[in-house]
Amino acid sequence: MARVDIKKPRIQSSSFALYRTSAGGDESIIVRRKVGEPTDVRHTKSRKLKKQRYNLTLATQHYSTLTPSQKAITRHQIEEVEYQKSHGKTDTKLLMGRQLFISKEIHSLETTGKRLVLPLELCIMLVDENHLPLTGELWLYCTVSGEWFYLPKDEIYTGNWLFSQVPPGYPPYRVYGEAEGYFDPMLPEHQSMTEDEIRPYHYHALHLPVESEIIRPNGDGDLLQMKPIGEPHWPLVLEEDTEFTLPNGGGPWGYFTGNFVWTGFYPYGGRKDLYTFTNPFWSAQHINRIVVHCLFGRDAYPYGDAKIILKTHGQLYESDEFWPWGPKYWKEEPWELNPATNEEWTREEIESLQAGIWMAKRGSFGNIICDKIYIEIHYT
Repeated sequence: MARVDIKKPRIQSSSFALYRTSAGGDESIIVRRKVGEPTDVRHTKSRKLKKQRYNLTLATQHYSTLTPSQKAITRHQIEEVEYQKSHGKTDTKLLMGRQLFISKEIHSLETTGKRLVLPLELCIMLVDENHLPLTGELWLYCTVSGEWFYLPKDEIYTGNWLFSQVPPGYPPYRVYGEAEGYFDPMLPEHQSMTEDEIRPYHYHALHLPVESEIIRPNGDGDLLQMKPIGEPHWPLVLEEDTEFTLPNGGGPWGYFTGNFVWTGFYPYGGRKDLYTFTNPFWSAQHINRIVVHCLFGRDAYPYGDAKIILKTHGQLYESDEFWPWGPKYWKEEPWELNPATNEEWTREEIESLQAGIWMAKRGSFGNIICDKIYIEIHYT
């Protein structure tokens, strides 16, 4: 360390100076000094002191960029800092607030070349569907060692929640809100926001309860036995877009045009199709029952039957057989409980659910088709 040579006490009330944490050590800190205490800041040709002044400038600038709430948190922090007093002896100083922050910042710059990593500060509004603030409560979590960690917060205004101590690098981050008369469609266990996603997250919307919602096919399931063979089947049962056309002379020998799956012209014992479905949006509510709706069609005189089928928990469950009447025939099948567990449906079960149809043609001419399928979820 540069030699200390004090000839005249300084006019200023205090100054910052460089001291090693131990004799001969290479880790440096900044401590605040009183008038008359040894200091080496007057050695203007020292490279170490030039670096110290540069780090001090960076630390001061960094502190000036803190928000009022971050400065308020820093103001109440207090720690002991070790420094070299004289002749290799060490002592400690009790620093707090701005002094402690700058000391830590310069220590970080000196040892790692990087600034201190500060907690993120997020302001998230609890709002309704129209982004109007709600009176309620909001929680923000991060994961530490696989467990949820609740982060401290302050409500700075109605619906405006300030989280000033969000640790970076602890994803996933999860938000959950509550307000009387509303429910949160985003259950925490179904969220997995990264740090880049949580930084711009400013609005957390709650919704009024709904009675039901519809989920629709979005992929082929584990069974694909209907016609056409070798093509994706789920787009063929997504919309009601099939027409039944009678010949010019009338009579029963009409035909279907459009998108549908069908049995095939010749008799067979039975074939099945299963489809996956879009995830529910509202199922944070209590699920009362699900109802599968299917639109069937029949031309000419085929003798045959149909069923609505589910696949849940790896098992198939079928409705009773029925005979589709007329060119178009809507059929619905309710399941109040999950048939695998005989308990109420859960969101996880709905998300993994597959549903579809079973159709069998016993004889005669003509075809049985399915034009559309969807699932209606009823809530209480």
